[in-house]
Amino acid sequence: MVPIDNITGVILAGGRATRMGGQDKGLIPWQGKCLVESVIAALRPQVSTLLVSANRNQLQYAKLCNCPVLTDTFGHYAGPLAGMATALQQAQTDYVLFVPCDSPQLSLQLASRLYISLINHQATISVADDGCRLHYVVALIKRALLPDLLTFLNQGKHKVSEWYAQHSLARADFTDIPETLVNVNTLEEHAILTQANN
Repeated sequence: MVPIDNITGVILAGGRATRMGGQDKGLIPWQGKCLVESVIAALRPQVSTLLVSANRNQLQYAKLCNCPVLTDTFGHYAGPLAGMATALQQAQTDYVLFVPCDSPQLSLQLASRLYISLINHQATISVADDGCRLHYVVALIKRALLPDLLTFLNQGKHKVSEWYAQHSLARADFTDIPETLVNVNTLEEHAILTQANN
């Protein structure tokens, strides 16, 4: 049984989106709404509390998401780990589930697959695996790792894979539904995904 009451969900929307021409990816139109609204719809039923990590357009995210919006406390646009650290500091649950703001087709099985994989492997981090690659920012992380993450960031390090490699990592199997992990990094990818869903 997945302990929804003990999982905080965090939508990571704090990047510069340089490959998207600097547009705020979570606010890009998608099926008559914004990308982030599809992420919210999928994630909210799977967690007890929802947070958004954003470094711009915070008021717009707060209105769309109807939840607290956190701004990185580590550097300026310092990467996903900075957003993760800020969220881990705010979370009140033992587990924190992270997803990107630009993956509009997330599975309603996301939390359960990540949690079961983490428990079965006695890991501290569980990451979604589509069979071709790991989706590092689709992850369930034990909040107890916060002190270690702060140490890592304070050393001037920012690479997600490097930090993950220092801990017991479980790969949650999404090879049967890889499309649920597709994210939008460029305008071309947005056009392709939009066309595929029309």
